Amino acid sequence: MPHGPSRRLQAVDAGIAPPSPEQQAFDTLHHRIDTQRALLADWQAAIDAYEQRHAQDVLPLLRQYRRLHVDLLERLDQAASGGLRLGRTDAQALHELIVDIADSLLLGEDDAAQRDAIDRLRARYVDEPDDAEPPAATDDPEALLRRLEAEHDAAEAARAAQRAAHRREAAARKKQREPEAVEANQSLRAVYRQLVSALHPDREPDPAERQRKTVLMQHVNEAYAAQRLADLLQLQQSIADADTRRAAQAGQLPAERLAAYNRLLADQLSALQREVRELEADFKARHHLNPHGRLKPGTLGEHLRIEQAKLTNGIREMQREARLLDDADTLKQWVKAQRRMARQAGDDD
Repeated sequence: MPHGPSRRLQAVDAGIAPPSPEQQAFDTLHHRIDTQRALLADWQAAIDAYEQRHAQDVLPLLRQYRRLHVDLLERLDQAASGGLRLGRTDAQALHELIVDIADSLLLGEDDAAQRDAIDRLRARYVDEPDDAEPPAATDDPEALLRRLEAEHDAAEAARAAQRAAHRREAAARKKQREPEAVEANQSLRAVYRQLVSALHPDREPDPAERQRKTVLMQHVNEAYAAQRLADLLQLQQSIADADTRRAAQAGQLPAERLAAYNRLLADQLSALQREVRELEADFKARHHLNPHGRLKPGTLGEHLRIEQAKLTNGIREMQREARLLDDADTLKQWVKAQRRMARQAGDDD
């Protein structure tokens, strides 16, 4: 169906009145819904392909990269507790480095036993205030667990309050739009009833035609259950009587009916846009991507290749570093270099 300026020009050339604003909005909404559905399908296909390749090509590298960090943590723990001679400042830097690595490993650790082991190792290098009591809970796994649970409960309470606020706002918006929704739903039901009347297979004597109408009725029922007015209108257009078809093609549907259709179509468009946003946000959250970064379905493959290359290079660098740190003198120099880089980063901040 033509829409926008091209349709208006065609109307002028044909010597007929241009479509009304309601008809133009109707055509535009149909076009935008089709575009949004195509985008949603692209996202779903791209994410499915990404997840398959991620599990096959990236997850093994992530596990290897993580294992190398665990090995480094254990190596630094042995150095810190095994008599590696360092000055006070370098020793403190080593302790802070151990805590930083442990924190990063705890963020992605799902195995309870491994979490406990990392947690216990980390607790040995956490500095306590001078006035802290000797039997502090920092070295007690049970106390640490209680603290983490308390932090989790507080965060969950904040999220619950935020969700409640969102629900109240949604309820207020829904109440405000109830009159329009009633009118739009009445239009939806009107289209649905017309389609049921025209397509009911029990009224069709011809077997082949009855089978065709049975399939069409299934589509009608699915579209009505999902409140997809655009699908119902498309089906309606294919089976409507000649007068209705000519009126629709000429843009002569009543303005009040088109306005009701448009409100329902706008809601459907908003729902599709929200589904796309939520799909993209969930994908970014699961793969620890920048939630505000620009991402398109067609770029996921390139992003996967970049991630794989970074992991491969990181693994090689850590393996090379591990061989160098076998030497005590090299390990001392490495700790000093880490301290200098941390201090420089702090100065830059």
